[in-house]
Amino acid sequence: MEKLWTTAEVAGFLGIDDLGVEALVRQGRLTAYKLGGQFLRFRPDQVEALKGAVPSGPPAGPPVVRQAGGWRDRLRDFVYFYDFYLASAACLAVLLIYLVASG
Repeated sequence: MEKLWTTAEVAGFLGIDDLGVEALVRQGRLTAYKLGGQFLRFRPDQVEALKGAVPSGPPAGPPVVRQAGGWRDRLRDFVYFYDFYLASAACLAVLLIYLVASG
């Protein structure tokens, strides 16, 4: 499973600041995925395709955020960002079943 990059990781890779990353999103040159209603994430392969690009001029206005593609993309992103909680819930469920079955 591919790990998505944060705004700071993208900015560091491209050699620009966070506002420059948001400008790329606004210009439609980079697709951002909004997860959890507030966090922007980016696919590494899309970022690597922009390696030489540097946005010109200061960014204006808030970034335009596109939703993740289909339901499979959204499910994959959900599992990626909530994997710890899902694993914890599974462990608790197994423990609860064990306690109920043995008692």
